[in-house]
Amino acid sequence: MHPLSQKKALVLFAHGSRDPNWRVPFEAILAEVKAQYSDLATLAFLESMQPSLDKGIANMVDSGATSVHIVPLFLAVGSHLKHDMPLLIEQARQAHPTITITTSKAIGEDSDMQNVIAKFAIKTAKLD
Repeated sequence: MHPLSQKKALVLFAHGSRDPNWRVPFEAILAEVKAQYSDLATLAFLESMQPSLDKGIANMVDSGATSVHIVPLFLAVGSHLKHDMPLLIEQARQAHPTITITTSKAIGEDSDMQNVIAKFAIKTAKLD
């Protein structure tokens, strides 16, 4: 496939909740991503919300994506990222064998994100 015909997709992967308002900040993050990112982007959830990760990936593939990059919007790596996510990604790779699927580390593992959280904590404590 010619590089110019490749279409990338970004999937922001969050935990999910039974509370429908829980998704509001994630929708805001997605809106910001879409404002700055020229390729496809969507949200996906591990549980209790839609779309699920497999459906989110399938939606991106149906929209023409030839590669999908998943960003786990989790603060730390626990059993969901160690066990659940790899299983879900393997299932997606089997369902879409011609699509490249990659992942980043959890956002909480990134030093820039850790610094933002620390600054927020200090700001809310009025220590700065």
